[in-house]
Amino acid sequence: MKKLFIGILISALFVSFIALKFDFRAEFSKIGDKISYIYLIPIILTQLIGLVIFSFRWRLLLEKRINAKHAISSSFIGYAANMVLPARGGDLFRVFYCRSETDVPYFNLLSKLFIEKVIDFIFVILTGVISFFIIGLSKPDQQNYAVFTVSGLIILGILFSLYLIRFQNGFILLISEKIFSILKKETFYKEHIESHVIDLKDFLQIKKFIFPVLLTSTSWIFYFANYYFINLMLGGDLLPVEIIFLLFCGAMSLAVPSAPSGIGVFHASIISGFLLIGRDSSYGLLYATALHLISFINLTFTGLIFYLYWTYRRRHGKPGKPQTN
Repeated sequence: MKKLFIGILISALFVSFIALKFDFRAEFSKIGDKISYIYLIPIILTQLIGLVIFSFRWRLLLEKRINAKHAISSSFIGYAANMVLPARGGDLFRVFYCRSETDVPYFNLLSKLFIEKVIDFIFVILTGVISFFIIGLSKPDQQNYAVFTVSGLIILGILFSLYLIRFQNGFILLISEKIFSILKKETFYKEHIESHVIDLKDFLQIKKFIFPVLLTSTSWIFYFANYYFINLMLGGDLLPVEIIFLLFCGAMSLAVPSAPSGIGVFHASIISGFLLIGRDSSYGLLYATALHLISFINLTFTGLIFYLYWTYRRRHGKPGKPQTN
């Protein structure tokens, strides 16, 4: 409840700031004649296809212990839940769905969820670093290199942590056990930590890791296409590299506590991106609003359909069967 309150408060502050800074009626009227609604078709399709690819990556992360139907259903329901639940609650709902449809333990599901977030985080940082460097957002070259260095260190830190988990797993388990022993939490460690770390080690092998990464790259192509078609629909003239940077800004907004669906925080992140690349912040507001509104309606509606079907099937005695191949 405390986290929800903080998130709502942060969103309210951002919404208030945006409302005071922009005249919504005037800004929307400026482009009323420029909007090409025909682009709604590719916008909706790229969102849905990107989420389907995300679903297949989730299935690979689970080593195909869930069938494609349930992987897709859990992903759509999870994304829809993220639009209405605080603190990315949809991700935990996705874990609950998969646990109810498979024999995969919660620890394994949470481990795969962690790996999923690590992969996404690395892609987000790389997207921001590369696009930032190409655009040359900061005029002094030193600042560009500073941002590049800091972001690079973050990536190296993540990769080093994964290396330790994969090749120094025993050492990590030993140190962790001693720490929890000092804290007198040995039972908690044995029941909630140890198997989690072991599961991570088992997953971090090239043959298991490479295909999820490839699917992540493919899904990001569709995310980019989604942002690209939004720009076309609004009659904008953003460059591809600028759109990539805005994609980074939108993804980073997820790291900030906010109300469900990131309202306010997402808009502020996109507007900040427009200011950094020297673009009109008023258009940034329209761009962010279109992105948020279309995503909210599209993903919430499709997720609701999947959820209603899932609950109907379960209530009528048709539970999913665990998949092990």
